[in-house]
Amino acid sequence: MSKAIPTGVVFGFICLLLAAGSGADEVDDFADLDLEELLDVVVTASKHEQDIAESPSAISVITREQIDNSSCTDIICLLRGIPEMDVMNITPMYPSVGARALTDNLGNKVLALIDGREINNEVLGFPFWQATSVHLADIERIEVIRGPGSALYGANAHSAVVSIITRKSTDHTAEIFLGAGELAQSSLHARLGRRFGKWRLQLSGGYGSNNSWRTRDLHERKVARARAVVAHEGDFGVSALQLGLVALEGIYSTVLAPLWLRDGLTGYVMASHATGMIQAQMSFSFADSDIHLDMPLIYNGTEIGKTPDSMLAFNSALDTEVQFTYSFFEGNLLIAGCNHRWITLISEDNQPEETHQHRVGVFLHDEQRLAERLVLTVGARLDYNSLTPLTFSPRVAGVWQFVDDQFLRLAFGIAFRKPNFFNTHMHLKGFRGNPGFEELEEFFLNSIGNQDLDNESITSFETGYRGRFLDNRLNTELVLFYNMYRDGIRNVVNMRISEFGLPDLAQSSMKFQNSGREVDSVGGSASATYRIRKLLYLHANYTYRFSRYMSNPAADDPSAALEGGKGDRVPFEPAHMFNAAVHYLAKSGLRVGVDLHARSATELANPENGGVFDPYVLVPNPAYWYVSGFLAWREQLGSGFVEMGVKAYNTFHIGFRDMAAVTRSDGMVNGGELIGRRIFLYLRGAI
Repeated sequence: MSKAIPTGVVFGFICLLLAAGSGADEVDDFADLDLEELLDVVVTASKHEQDIAESPSAISVITREQIDNSSCTDIICLLRGIPEMDVMNITPMYPSVGARALTDNLGNKVLALIDGREINNEVLGFPFWQATSVHLADIERIEVIRGPGSALYGANAHSAVVSIITRKSTDHTAEIFLGAGELAQSSLHARLGRRFGKWRLQLSGGYGSNNSWRTRDLHERKVARARAVVAHEGDFGVSALQLGLVALEGIYSTVLAPLWLRDGLTGYVMASHATGMIQAQMSFSFADSDIHLDMPLIYNGTEIGKTPDSMLAFNSALDTEVQFTYSFFEGNLLIAGCNHRWITLISEDNQPEETHQHRVGVFLHDEQRLAERLVLTVGARLDYNSLTPLTFSPRVAGVWQFVDDQFLRLAFGIAFRKPNFFNTHMHLKGFRGNPGFEELEEFFLNSIGNQDLDNESITSFETGYRGRFLDNRLNTELVLFYNMYRDGIRNVVNMRISEFGLPDLAQSSMKFQNSGREVDSVGGSASATYRIRKLLYLHANYTYRFSRYMSNPAADDPSAALEGGKGDRVPFEPAHMFNAAVHYLAKSGLRVGVDLHARSATELANPENGGVFDPYVLVPNPAYWYVSGFLAWREQLGSGFVEMGVKAYNTFHIGFRDMAAVTRSDGMVNGGELIGRRIFLYLRGAI
């Protein structure tokens, strides 16, 4: 595989730019666009509306226009284009998402929200990104805090916060999306919105599927979703009731082995109310599933035993949150809030069979405009949970507009991730040892979970610059950060071998630990977005980071020793990431776009043959680049439209992996899949 970007790709970008720039009609000139449309207003960084340039956090926005006109068919693809974000497709059902540094195959250091409701699953810690209750057609915008967010959002807002904000019907609307492509990729989604005076009703639902890249008849993702929203806008604020249900089936990744989730069902109900000063919401969510751990218990060709046939698990979360906003004097804004989360895991195939945890947090966020061009933000949050100590998460940021449309930001923050049920309470029953390995069941009952874990923590220092030029047509951003990661949680496998050359289970251990590895990471990103004309959009960003170990691995963690000692670079994250896009978006007629993504090489410690008892080896993953694109034709039909087109992911079919992997003897992969091309044809319309 070539690591260089071919001249033809660069030439294609230039041709698209010149053709679109010279071919635009006079009525499509940028002067016809209301410049206020280009001034991004964000809400996630401070829990209130503010100019993105005055945000106390590094933040990116994916707008409805970008969602509507891209080569992407899911949220994960969109997140790939954000600077500093690590996005790794491990299976079609399971991506790992992180930010800035230390993203691994568990992807549990990013908090995900839909309309303010946390969607991280408390068993494994990560969101079900490919099985949310919303389709791309339901999303108005996505705001991404790149960096710690615990001062506002508490546990799990360790490295980033991804806030998905859904669309609200302004009138009678109906939309439908139909698509199908290579490897059994399919998507059907419909949404309906109606207004009845002060009442608003939204209904949406659909189905999607994917086959594996490596095995064409292996269905690795099946998702059926339904969602309903009823809202009332009255004199005393806006009240809403949301309900969602998702049926899912697919393959997820864990540190042990692929995990087959069958007959999964997730759902939620959320009630919310917002006035000028007070916002409150309460939600109940659940996940019910039949899980099969695909983990052959083989060592050097000898079968040690068998895994349980399946594991039935049910987990739920009850959330309550209240937020109060008040301005005591001119230039001041105070936001205070509290929330409580009651979480449960029930499984007869685990020990203990039932587990409950509390999470309680209170926060204060204060903004003070010290001068016309200077804003100071100070905030802090105190979190308690029934597992780890009381945690304090402060944040301080200042934004100075030193000249017109030029902003400089300095920020400091501390954030954390609370251990999830998988880290603390997973002790699986039902393992059956073969003769000579009768200790297998007891080994797993004493393995994996560890209730003595501390929170993972991050201390972050960053500075950022944001500039607007050419009447806001050109937006630039530069961010530099220095992060200190402490108490990282990793699965430590210390396998002892007997005199007969087989695992000695009585002397071996496998458990999550705060491994003691301290990591410092320095890096930054540069990005630019340019609207040459009303219809022509260009974007590019580049990220660099250098992470190194500040301590040696624990003595009982041989796999960590392979990845380096004190002073060595962290090998499993790419040092360089680059994204670029050129989109030409006519209101009627041709729409076309090209996206380029590239990452540098990595290395990751993996079990040699993919088995849990195998010794670890360092597996390289070469640098890669790939190109995606879309081509569509849209016709306006009064207030609606009809559009048909094609989306091409990895257009030139360049095989790459987002994460290093080993292939087991049965053909299954531990690590990232080998990803190829997907061509996707679609038809959509709205009235």
